[in-house]
Amino acid sequence: MSLVGNMMSPDMIVKDCRGKEFYAFGTHRIFDQRARKLQLYRTWITFLGIITPLFVGGVVLSFGTESKVLPWVITVVGIIGLVQLVLSAFSIVSRWDEKYEYALDSSRGNTDLYNRFKFLADNAPADLEVQYKDAIRENEAREFKDLGQGITEKEKRFANREALKYYRKPCSICSITPTNSKPSKCDGCGNF
Repeated sequence: MSLVGNMMSPDMIVKDCRGKEFYAFGTHRIFDQRARKLQLYRTWITFLGIITPLFVGGVVLSFGTESKVLPWVITVVGIIGLVQLVLSAFSIVSRWDEKYEYALDSSRGNTDLYNRFKFLADNAPADLEVQYKDAIRENEAREFKDLGQGITEKEKRFANREALKYYRKPCSICSITPTNSKPSKCDGCGNF
């Protein structure tokens, strides 16, 4: 529901900013985690693509082309190379590069929203309503984009746990305040 057109008291705006700050932090953590995971996968694919021919070349330079080890090395490296090719093809079809770039963009955007809502809630500037409306419009646009990225229920629980841990608040379901990122058995702040 859009709050831009509704009249709200400064106290209500500050309270809503605190809620938006909480959710922006959690959403940042979802996309930060996605970006880190995709970066790791992309790094391994690149590493395998570079190390495979380098390793064969290093064996040939060290032991020569007549070495009895070379056929074994070529077989093992060939299998690794095939795995790397399959992973590379999968990463292209799955659009890992696009997903990585989007995750970075969303992480940055949600961090900016977190900072804006935190500033508004902490400082309640004279033009609070104007800045709030601008932040709400930006938040709605970011939320609309993020919804197209298929955020799972597990990711939502992860985001909730991360935000509860950061803000040192208890979960509304299990009443426990998370102190680490390790998932619990709770359906509100765990099971991810």
